Amino acid sequence: MSNLFPTTHATWLLTQVESNPLAARDHVMSRYFEPLCAYVRASSLRVLGDPAELVNDFFAARLTDPEYLARWSTSGLALRRWLVNGLITHTRNRAMTESRRRSTLGAVDPDILARVAANAETGALLALERAWAMRTMVEAHDRVRSEFDADGKSAWWELFRQHSVQGLAYADACKATGITLANASHVNRVVARRLRDALRTLLERDGIRPDEIDRELALMQDVLD
Repeated sequence: MSNLFPTTHATWLLTQVESNPLAARDHVMSRYFEPLCAYVRASSLRVLGDPAELVNDFFAARLTDPEYLARWSTSGLALRRWLVNGLITHTRNRAMTESRRRSTLGAVDPDILARVAANAETGALLALERAWAMRTMVEAHDRVRSEFDADGKSAWWELFRQHSVQGLAYADACKATGITLANASHVNRVVARRLRDALRTLLERDGIRPDEIDRELALMQDVLD
């Protein structure tokens, strides 16, 4: 399995899966709870229960098994896609079992179960990708902002935020942050590079292979735009 995780950051989750399953489980629950809830809200699964309850039930059923994430590590799938496939299967099976227990499918439309089984709800997958991208981007922003704050360069982050995120002209951002116009472009590039590095670290930590990082970053940009 080690060739799937060729860098230090990329091996982090696999290392936790093997040596500290509780840490791996907590990481997955923290990072993927909201993206999976977003998928449920946008999919046919939403008629089967509250999104948070369905996702928590899935986590309780699957993440208590240390082999579940170990199987992901050899699957070749992005973790978010592995998890959503597992969520679909678990929730569908639970609904079918409940229907059999009641000896009727009256509470669950068979057509809904068929759509859930198809694993092909494009709009829901897009909702998953958007929520995952936003969760990752916010974590990267928070990390980089904290680093600049710790270095006494909060103004650098603020200039980047105002210019690159909010679209303010350099001249106006400089007035607000006290950074000279001559240095603005350099400062913005430094922060942007640090942010990109943070994003790469987060993606690698979640098991994205280094040769796929640029594609994943482009996907994030597309879905957030």
